[in-house]
Amino acid sequence: MRKLVISGIFGRLCQSIGNSTMSKRLLQFGRPGCVWLCSAVILGATHGQENAIYDHHVHVLSSRLIEDWKSTGMTFSRPEQAYNDSTRILDEGVVGAFLVSMAHMYTAEDFRAIGKTPEIERRLVAAENDFIAVSVAREPSQFIGFYSVNPLRDYAFDELKRCKANPNLTGMKLHLPACGVSLENPEHVEKLEKVLNWAAENDVPVLLHLTAGEEIDLEKANWIWRTIIQPHEKLHLYLAHLGSVGGFNSSSGNLLRAYSLLAEESVKFRQMKTDFDLSGAIMEADSEEGRPTTDEQCLELSELIARVGVERFLFASDYPVFSVSRTRASLASRLKLTPEDSAKLLSNKSPLFQH
Repeated sequence: MRKLVISGIFGRLCQSIGNSTMSKRLLQFGRPGCVWLCSAVILGATHGQENAIYDHHVHVLSSRLIEDWKSTGMTFSRPEQAYNDSTRILDEGVVGAFLVSMAHMYTAEDFRAIGKTPEIERRLVAAENDFIAVSVAREPSQFIGFYSVNPLRDYAFDELKRCKANPNLTGMKLHLPACGVSLENPEHVEKLEKVLNWAAENDVPVLLHLTAGEEIDLEKANWIWRTIIQPHEKLHLYLAHLGSVGGFNSSSGNLLRAYSLLAEESVKFRQMKTDFDLSGAIMEADSEEGRPTTDEQCLELSELIARVGVERFLFASDYPVFSVSRTRASLASRLKLTPEDSAKLLSNKSPLFQH
């Protein structure tokens, strides 16, 4: 049985600020809780409105998708409203968010019994993308909608064009592993490149979930940048989870190193609009989503952030899977950046929020 894990510890700690029982609650959660809480308090007190929170990876699911997903064996640890009410993220102190569609899940093998025919699947995908548009419409000045498609499907471009025509849908989410895309398959790579080319030519930003945790060595990482990304000079790419999943790891590191090497070599590549989404970058000891991120890994990530350029990294929580507050506190307390770079990292925002 799989479980979508939601951590609420830090949220409960934050609620205790100003309460006479705060010290007792801190003792209950021990040193890690104190570190997260103190980091959050310091950030809020130091930066105030100058450190407005922009979250570049927030999932919103329709009630229909939640029920369909449950029917496959998935369990959810929060009430339904935590997943389908886009305004809940604003209660976390967020002033702007990328709302990311999970429509591609209807193309996954686990959903075959639900999307029984290509036409039913297409309609379910379209309905889920429309739900994101409706969610954005609730607070259009604060939300940016990202629709989702499976690049291997015959109807992919019809759905891309349909979504682009909706003013509440701005970007595209591509989740390669969930869509069954293999970078070892030339046919898959060709179809992916066509979708990326369409996005580049039509000024559609792409949030790319690259892997399911498989190992990416430096040679493979270099191939990905040079073969999959570099040819699309006008592409605005957001690389989700630093290119991997379950915390910063050797694959994430190799993707960042390969990016840096190519950026140093090619001015045109360096000028491409490429940003790195920090969601899930640091996993804490009590996380069930991956192995805890070690201090050595945090130091390595910090060095790579400085090498690539802190301006290319964007705060992202993967809410509601992870807490916004706790994610920010972990980044603030565990990355070994200068105070100036740490503040910049947490305040960076996509130019899409300038609309």
